[in-house]
Amino acid sequence: MKFLKLLFTFVILISIKSFATAQAPDYLIIDKDTLKIQSNPLEEYFNIHPIPEKLITGVSSGNWRGYIAYFKFLDGKLVVENIYKEDYKENSKGETDYFLTSIYKDVFGMQSNFECDFYSGLLICPSGKMLQYVHMGYSSLYENYNLMEIKNGIKIKSKKLTAKEFQIFKIDYFKYYKRTEEYKLKVKEFKDETTSEFGMNNNSVFLIENPGTGKENKSLKKKEAEFRADKQIDSFMFVFLNDYMKTIEIPTN
Repeated sequence: MKFLKLLFTFVILISIKSFATAQAPDYLIIDKDTLKIQSNPLEEYFNIHPIPEKLITGVSSGNWRGYIAYFKFLDGKLVVENIYKEDYKENSKGETDYFLTSIYKDVFGMQSNFECDFYSGLLICPSGKMLQYVHMGYSSLYENYNLMEIKNGIKIKSKKLTAKEFQIFKIDYFKYYKRTEEYKLKVKEFKDETTSEFGMNNNSVFLIENPGTGKENKSLKKKEAEFRADKQIDSFMFVFLNDYMKTIEIPTN
C-alpha cells in the first residue's frame, strides 16, 4: 500500500503535462532586462500547432516542454524573439556539455517576431532574491513580482507585488478558480488520466488497510479515500496555478 501511495504521487506530478521538478523558465526581454517568466505562453499554441516531430529529440526533468522561448513587446504586442531547444554532446573528457540551438525557423518560418495574438493570460515575472526554493514547477518564491495581463497578445495592464502580496493573490485566485468550469474540467481530466494509469478508480489508492479487528466499514473508507483524493488534487492544482491565472483583478463571479 505504501508503494501505491508513492506511485500515485508520482502520477500526480507528471499528469496533465505538468512538472515534477523545478522548471527552466521562458524569458521576457524588456529594454536591457531579461526577466524570467513563471508561465509558458506558447503551450496553448503548441497544443494546436505541435512542434515538428523529431525536432526536439529529448527533454530533461528540469524542462519537460523541451524548449526555452524568449519574448518581447513590439508596438505593444507580445512577440517571440527566439526559441531554442536544449542539445547536448559528449566532450573529450566523456562529460556531457549542454547548449541551446535555435529552432525558430523550424517552428515559425522565415517571418521574424512571431505575434502571440492567440495568448490571453498573465506573464508572471519574478525578480530580486529567491526567498524560498521549491523543487517543483514554478513554485520557488522571489522578493518581487511583476504581473502583466495580456489579452489577444496585447498588454492591457500590469501590477507589481511583493512576495507576500503575490502569495495572497495566488491563494485568493485559487478560491475563485475552484468555482470555474475550467477547474472542474481539469480535475475530471486528471481523474480520468489517473484512472487510466492505474487501471482502477484513482480514489482506491488512498484506501488504508485497517490494522484493527471487527467488520470493515467500506462506506467510511470510500469517503476517506474521496476526501484524500480531493485534497491531493487541490494541492496539485494550486502548485501549477500559474498556468491558469488569466487576470490581475480576480473575477468576483
